[in-house]
Amino acid sequence: MKRDMCQNSTNASRRALTLIELLVTISIIALLIAILMPALSAGRGAAQDLECKTRMRSVTTEFLMFADPTAGVPRGDSDAFGPNVFRIEDFQERMYGIDEFWSGGDRDRAALSSSESSMMCPSARGSLERRSGIPCSSGAIGPQENVSTGFNMRLEEKWVYVPQIDRNIRQRINLTSKILSRPDVPLVFDLDGKSATELGQIPYYSAPPVLSDKITDMYEDGNFWYPALRHNRRMNVGFIGGHVLSSTEPATEPFWRWSYVPE
Repeated sequence: MKRDMCQNSTNASRRALTLIELLVTISIIALLIAILMPALSAGRGAAQDLECKTRMRSVTTEFLMFADPTAGVPRGDSDAFGPNVFRIEDFQERMYGIDEFWSGGDRDRAALSSSESSMMCPSARGSLERRSGIPCSSGAIGPQENVSTGFNMRLEEKWVYVPQIDRNIRQRINLTSKILSRPDVPLVFDLDGKSATELGQIPYYSAPPVLSDKITDMYEDGNFWYPALRHNRRMNVGFIGGHVLSSTEPATEPFWRWSYVPE
């Protein structure tokens, strides 16, 4: 009887010890997860940042060929202007595969996957859809709040003074290969589509106010500036020269030529 009681006591101790060991093991695992999660998150963020820069660099490379009149790259509607003139919207449509560059076959709509499009930041949330038969400026890409990459709006529109009416009007810009001589002009960058739509703007283009240059134009009130600082509070920017840089204060970088407007 005494032996049985001792054996039962030993078994209970072993069960209690096993339970304690299990709790300690779970605690250690939880602690390791808590330690590793920030590192894993930082590693994923760094990978997405690198992928974003790679995509922007590919966009700038495509633009170099698009702007070169000797490259023979199809320019869509801009082909009607001759080999020396084009509009950035046609380049944008080429990168999205919409309008005259439609790549969705017989479908009226086609999903745009982040894994296959250089016009989508891998760190952004939400999917995009393409619509056939209409230009980008008419809403071919949506939902607009999910747009994550945009172009420099000063390469798309400018203010022109008209003496007859004594005021400035918005005018679309025709680009030429001369733009390639401006390597420090921003071309494409991280953009916050949600902020743009909240301002009542179409989020395919953006431009900051450039008050330091004493420029008075349509951008000075900041209503066309909606950057996305989604890479460790930095915005990635691809330039005409083909390089990609990042900044926490992209609008005030001294050597980024945001003020440039083509003639």
